[in-house]
Amino acid sequence: MMAPEIARTPLVPSTRFSLAIACFLGSAVVYMLRTSLSMAIVCMVNKQPNNDTNNACAPNGVSTAVDLFNATTAEPKKQYEFDWSTKEEGYVMSSFFYGYLFSQVLGGMVAAKFGGKRVVLGAMLLAAVFTLMSPVAARTHIVALMGMRATIGFTQGAVFPAMHSMWSQWAPPQESTVLTSISYAGTQFGNIIVLPLGGFLCMHGPDGGWPSIFYVLGLVGLLWCAVWMYMAADRPTTHPRISTAERAYILTSREATMGKASSKPVSTPWAQLLTSRAVWACWLGHFAGDWGAYTMLVCMPSFLSDVLGLELQSLGLLSAVPYIAYFIMINVGGIAADYIRARNIMTTLNMRRTAILIALIGQAVFLVLSTFCSCGQDGLVIFFLTVGMALSGLQYIVNYIDIASTHSGTVMGIGNTMSCMGGIISPMITAAIVEKKTQAEWQIVMMITAAILFAGSLLFCLLAKDEVEPWAKNEEEDAKEVELAPLRNEKDYKIGILKRFWFGKMW
Repeated sequence: MMAPEIARTPLVPSTRFSLAIACFLGSAVVYMLRTSLSMAIVCMVNKQPNNDTNNACAPNGVSTAVDLFNATTAEPKKQYEFDWSTKEEGYVMSSFFYGYLFSQVLGGMVAAKFGGKRVVLGAMLLAAVFTLMSPVAARTHIVALMGMRATIGFTQGAVFPAMHSMWSQWAPPQESTVLTSISYAGTQFGNIIVLPLGGFLCMHGPDGGWPSIFYVLGLVGLLWCAVWMYMAADRPTTHPRISTAERAYILTSREATMGKASSKPVSTPWAQLLTSRAVWACWLGHFAGDWGAYTMLVCMPSFLSDVLGLELQSLGLLSAVPYIAYFIMINVGGIAADYIRARNIMTTLNMRRTAILIALIGQAVFLVLSTFCSCGQDGLVIFFLTVGMALSGLQYIVNYIDIASTHSGTVMGIGNTMSCMGGIISPMITAAIVEKKTQAEWQIVMMITAAILFAGSLLFCLLAKDEVEPWAKNEEEDAKEVELAPLRNEKDYKIGILKRFWFGKMW
């Protein structure tokens, strides 16, 4: 006899939606803490004027349209506290990624075994504290600041794999795209907030301006940790405020795909994982997408300055437009994808393929087009960059959950490690090509980036799958129905929650 179907509960309002909002805010804080130095260093370091430029555009000033948009952004002269060389400044800026590189896989594995809530909380708490300590480190010695930034990178490296591991327990398959899209859209929201906030604190904050950026963002990180402790739980069965109906819906829908949950900690099937074509599809698509993203973040500002004579600080609010477009697209894309899948307009696999083709190839086209713009076409450049970044918001790292479920945090951690290597290699290749800072050199850089984006999207389409891999499913003999047991006895479930709370195991 078939078990009765449990009705789907609304997404809004729901506990899983509240968790998505908490992850959204957490992603925003992650990027605010990450980019805090990028904003502060503008007011920290005395930059010597560079008259060795080969751009054909006037280096001073910007176009009339930009001037009108930012007519009130004149800045008073400022006293700089540090006199670091360009090379020293580069060491400081890159130190974050050397720490970030080594905690991705570890974060996913620990979250898979012991739950993602504590991993995220511990990582974010440490990152916030070390951010607050950054001004002291900077004033002590440049090496101290580099060590602090590497430590912040190491702590933050565990956050997104741990979040992904949590969604493997919380997201019904029908809603995985929209829930993860909401969660990770916070990254660009953080960029949108930190650009004007950092600029204001840099000029008007206490203690010399730039330290207040670290103080304010560090306190925001601590505040978010308190919100996370209250709102998050590793899985639906350990959340004290989730309704019986919603818990039943999540567990039943996931059981239909994954099998019944095991009472034992999961072990990583390394051989099957590393030889899975579906996993490699995710890794290759992820690497290509992040290569394009790092090119946009790290290299495009130099292109704008070298070839067009544009400086991001002169663009004011216009510099945030591409991030706003990305933020909108990642949310709209997630909702649209789940709508299309729910109505069987496209299969999950074809939806993922279509999205990554539009995201990566579209970004490639508009990146290349931007390098063919010339003097006086500032508005066109901003348009190309905005469209390119907006389209990139359609790429789906949610496919990790489609294929790896419980192990998605570990698999994503490896993918993040690979893509982080792209963030280190991409600027090195750019520096090797762009010697004279000419437009032709920058066109070569963007064509290489476009080739990687094309290759990544095509390889993803050839190798990707949309079903949970056999090695990622729960084994039936180990499944003692630990997830569904609370649904049969609500009283016992609540007693269990109280016991966990008083013995300190809830968080």
